[in-house]
Amino acid sequence: MDETERTQFKGKFTVLVVILNILIFAAAAAIIVFFLVPDSIWLKIPIVILCIAIFIISIAVFIPKYRATKAWLDVHGTTKEERLAQMQKEQEEYRARIRAELEEEMREEESASKNVEK
Repeated sequence: MDETERTQFKGKFTVLVVILNILIFAAAAAIIVFFLVPDSIWLKIPIVILCIAIFIISIAVFIPKYRATKAWLDVHGTTKEERLAQMQKEQEEYRARIRAELEEEMREEESASKNVEK
C-alpha cells in the first residue's frame, strides 16, 4: 500500500469509526433514558424514539460504507508485488484448467475414434 492509498484508507476508517461511535452512543442513550429517566418526564419517549431513529440511520449508513471499505481494502490492501503474484497465480490456474479440459476432450475423441474403428 503506497502513501496515497494509506491516506485514503485512514480517511475511510475514520469515517467508519465515527459512524460506529454514533451508533453505539445512540443505542446506549436510548437504553439509559428508557430505564433511568422517570415516567413523569414528558420528554422520555420522544428522546428514546429519536435515539432509536439515529441508531437505525447509523446502521443504514454504516453497513454499506463498511462493505465498500472492505472491498476497497481487499484490492488496495496488498502491495503491488502481491497483486501481480495473485494475478499470475490466477492466470496459471486458468491455463491449467483449460489444459485439463483440452486433454479430456482429446481422450474422448481418441476413445470415440477407437470405438468407430472396432
